[in-house]
Amino acid sequence: MADILTQLQDALDILLQQFYASLVYTSTRHPYADIPGQPHDADRDLNSSNNANQSGGDGQQQPGNVADAGGAAGALTERPRSPPPDPSFTATQHEIAQDVVLNMARIGALIDRLPGIGSSEREQVDRMAELDRQLREVEAERAEAVGEKERLVALLDERIVGVRRP
Repeated sequence: MADILTQLQDALDILLQQFYASLVYTSTRHPYADIPGQPHDADRDLNSSNNANQSGGDGQQQPGNVADAGGAAGALTERPRSPPPDPSFTATQHEIAQDVVLNMARIGALIDRLPGIGSSEREQVDRMAELDRQLREVEAERAEAVGEKERLVALLDERIVGVRRP
């Protein structure tokens, strides 16, 4: 398992992706809003698509219709300007929000597991001094062991060279 900081970075990356995905979903799938005194976009989009379907069979362009008959530009201009209503939009938003909250809880748990949380600066400095002292002791033991190894290798070389074949 990765260390806590790597897990925390991964969780933050996932959270960022969740935020981006939720913004994209909300901006592309939001339902139409009624603005008092303004025509409703959904009605206009539905009317324009109904008019296009009714007039599309004869190959003639209607006044105000800028689309080519059968062309790629026609497909782009005939599509509704807004997404179709999504009946599960609110449920999906709640699911996305739950995922974000769960990931935030995971991040909070990882932060709580970080060393030094709940310790004063003085306690952390003392702990670092103790760890530094222990590191120096272990390093001295390692240097001693390396010296012993070199002595034994030299002794072994000496013995091997001293043995002659009959």
